[in-house]
Amino acid sequence: MLANRYRFYFSRDLPAAFISHLDMTRLFERLFRRLNIKLKFTQGFNPHPKIVFILPMPVGLCSKEEIFEVECEQELESSIIESLNKILPEGLKMLKVELATDKIQVSDMYYQCFVEAEEEFCKFFDEYMGKSPAIKKEKEGKVTVKHVWDFLLSYECEKVDGNVKINFHINVVNGSYIKPEDILREFSQEYNIECRIVRVERVKVNYKRVI
Repeated sequence: MLANRYRFYFSRDLPAAFISHLDMTRLFERLFRRLNIKLKFTQGFNPHPKIVFILPMPVGLCSKEEIFEVECEQELESSIIESLNKILPEGLKMLKVELATDKIQVSDMYYQCFVEAEEEFCKFFDEYMGKSPAIKKEKEGKVTVKHVWDFLLSYECEKVDGNVKINFHINVVNGSYIKPEDILREFSQEYNIECRIVRVERVKVNYKRVI
């Protein structure tokens, strides 16, 4: 256990969902400085504050719970959550804080996706998911393939208020996982079905302790 290492839980909604991971780190660094809280920094030629996000969200996605850990030079007051919430930008809300007495990893996650699509979207999507689909990505000339059902634990597709709602339960394997928007993109391309993603939200995260 590291002294004065804290684990913060927070939620992210629009417009804060469009803040990048790097900018989010810088944002919290500025907020802690504004509250006169001194952070510990890394060593070396380019020291930076010891703020680490646990499986950070991609830009544009909302989340009911995210976590970052930070090492401080001092003990934090019990009022830290209230103080941060007073100065956070719109879309961010601190939920709780605790001493980080152990290490954690994300084990699995629940997502909700809302899309605008044709009436029979779920019928075709169920058909697609029954084909053992795969996500292909190319980066720097290297092609990677992730088979959806190696990571997907379950899903549910239904019509809700004129839109389509898809619930995904996604497993995290050795820090790797699939993104719901990638599944929808591959489906749309293969079936030539237009679907506009209205909202993607991570609604629940389960964690496991690391020995």
